[in-house]
Amino acid sequence: MKWTVDIPEADRHAVVTTSGTFGVADHLRMIEDIVSRPGWRPGTDVLFDHRQLTFGDADFGTMTQARANHLRHNDRIGGGKAAILVRSLSDYGRGRQFELLTNDNVAASLCVFLDPDEAVGWLRAGRSPARAVSGG
Repeated sequence: MKWTVDIPEADRHAVVTTSGTFGVADHLRMIEDIVSRPGWRPGTDVLFDHRQLTFGDADFGTMTQARANHLRHNDRIGGGKAAILVRSLSDYGRGRQFELLTNDNVAASLCVFLDPDEAVGWLRAGRSPARAVSGG
């Protein structure tokens, strides 16, 4: 799994773009990389663009491990919003598992999207997204 990170200087959201194949160990390294970067502030809103990421055989157990990765750095991640952008309905389902596993357990608000405009709109707006699934 590879990633790039763009952390804004002002009150804008960061963008993390991923590619390759998802793995829990890589996910942990990605989190550690993001929260260790100069300019990172706990509570920064982030768009995770996973449209070039393959989730392979990731299942509920994998999403549970990813949740543990997030919890491990919860204080450094902070209470911002994380829009998780995926490319397919099956990836959306995996993302929703992760979202539901983290609800009420982490400081951040997470929401999964198939549409990039909806993801960015949610980051710029309030914290209660519509749950409609639209194409991507």
